Amino acid sequence: MREGRSASAESANHKRKRGVLCHALWLFLTVCCFLSSGQAWAVPRPEDWTWNVCVLPPEGGWATEQGESIRATLSWLQKRVSDSADGVRGHDLLFVFLPPADESTILKLPLPIDAKTVAVMSFASDITNRALMERLRADKEDLPLLLAGGEDAPFGSRDRSVFALDLFRDYRASAFAAYAAEVLLPETRLGLIGSRFTVDQEREARICLALLSDAGLMPLPFWVDASASDSFQFVAQEVQSYGEGVLIAFAGNMAGKELWRSIRNSELPWQLWQCGRPDDSFLSFPGMLFADQNLLLEDLGGFEGLKRDLWGGWAVKMRNKVAAARAYALGFWLCRALEAMPGTSERLDRAALLTSLGSVRDIPFGEQTLSIDPATRRPRSRKVRMLEVRDRKFVVRAAINVEGLRSH
Repeated sequence: MREGRSASAESANHKRKRGVLCHALWLFLTVCCFLSSGQAWAVPRPEDWTWNVCVLPPEGGWATEQGESIRATLSWLQKRVSDSADGVRGHDLLFVFLPPADESTILKLPLPIDAKTVAVMSFASDITNRALMERLRADKEDLPLLLAGGEDAPFGSRDRSVFALDLFRDYRASAFAAYAAEVLLPETRLGLIGSRFTVDQEREARICLALLSDAGLMPLPFWVDASASDSFQFVAQEVQSYGEGVLIAFAGNMAGKELWRSIRNSELPWQLWQCGRPDDSFLSFPGMLFADQNLLLEDLGGFEGLKRDLWGGWAVKMRNKVAAARAYALGFWLCRALEAMPGTSERLDRAALLTSLGSVRDIPFGEQTLSIDPATRRPRSRKVRMLEVRDRKFVVRAAINVEGLRSH
């Protein structure tokens, strides 16, 4: 009996030694393969599978219609990525929803940024975005910042990590010049007003003046002090002798209203084209014409397809179609850029990601399909609607595709 037990113990001990030797041999061969190939490989840990995206909410926070729509759309996109076989380059995405902030509190807001953070998305106002750009420029200059808007957020070569879904505000100079070339005859009386002491407005007026001249039109420029109301009375007196015509104004919204009153009081048959962002305060100024890339998107942007996808397949409510469409466009843009990066998927190369973000094409945005210009890091073009105030409403007179200017 003892001999049987002894034999059994020796057999178990022999198997254990053989197992250890086999494991050692496997480890030796693995190391040899590693050394001969010159490449490291590793089984990714679960915590390495997820890349994070920090998301700043719109004004009013996540409880607003905009905030709820953005959060629901990004959560839907996050689930789609996690449910797919490959994810994004073998990774899941986690959208980290930050608390609301404004231009002052954003400087102290804790940002959970680490090596696994691929980008920051902002749906905040452009005043807040400008402060956020300053902060990230100092802290994380290689971290991509994707702005859902960005019309009033200027960035140039020093902000190479900033991208925006909107054209910069000077697109209106191109829009008015293109529309004038389309609807005005060469002999049409055309005046252009620029505010000499406001840098952005003077610059945009000069851009429009050059584009009008290139189109064969001959505008009469007026350089005024927009803060002095008698400047507009002077302009009204000057154009009295020209008969019917069009005035394009780059002088700010308050100045535009004052100019409209001066024209009306003088009973001049001139139409005013106002180069500024339209809002409801202009609905009592009939005949005034605007150019805008965002107004009326809720009704005319072509977002019904996205709404059906979100509700039909996932029961996600879109209380604000424009906000949801911007969220989807930014998410698509980021995912497409991550997939297009060169190199392996194990390491996040932010420099490569910045390059990739600047060349993404075919971003869905309702009826529009956007492609990014690497020089501006904005869409190459956007649809711009020419809007006339009529019966206390903005009425579409035309829609044109406008290319973004490459310097601002």
